Amino acid sequence: MNRLKDIESLIAVPTLITVYLFALLQLGGLDDVVSGWFYDPALPGFPLQNDFWMRDVLHDDSRTVMIGVLLAVIATWGLGLVWSKFKPYRRAAGYLGISMLIGVLSVNLGKQISNTDCPWDLIPFGGDRPHILLFEAKPDDLPRGRCFPGGHSSSGFALFGLYFVSVMRGARRSWPWLLPGLIVGGTFSVAQWVRGAHFPSHDLISAYLCWMSALVCYIILIRRDKPDAT
Repeated sequence: MNRLKDIESLIAVPTLITVYLFALLQLGGLDDVVSGWFYDPALPGFPLQNDFWMRDVLHDDSRTVMIGVLLAVIATWGLGLVWSKFKPYRRAAGYLGISMLIGVLSVNLGKQISNTDCPWDLIPFGGDRPHILLFEAKPDDLPRGRCFPGGHSSSGFALFGLYFVSVMRGARRSWPWLLPGLIVGGTFSVAQWVRGAHFPSHDLISAYLCWMSALVCYIILIRRDKPDAT
């Protein structure tokens, strides 16, 4: 397959899917529907907001685990500089570490500028703030929101870089290497929806930013003419 055409499809297809799903979630109201599954108006609030498994394990502890994964990747790159045994993995580890960092940082930058609230802050879900969509004007007297995109899920979606590592290593099939990012990022996302911390659209954009970060890093950092030796 023509390489330029392949790269274009890796940009165009995820972008079109993201735009379509985002419209359904935000404009079509599916965000509210999903959050409504986990909201109890009798409280009012989200019963699992402070649940041990959702908050302590799938949020706090898993964040520590993902930091450990990133440090292991960086250590592999460092060992490749001084130990011949790790040299074949140095380029892949360097790329993966950078793409993970860029993905997470891009999501956190979005959180700083979006001014979007979490579901648990909103009046329809037991909070005290009006429900204002991403592209709607928000009054200046309201507290600043920092919930869009989904920050926690980005640590899982940052594993999308494994797909491009498999391409670099000359794998016969690369698509299975999308599964770690989808499974880990998806699990982190659902845990946050259950708690009322995020809408699905928040994590959709997080996934998109991590994918594009991995792709751009691959284009910029990696010469795709030769796969790494295995």
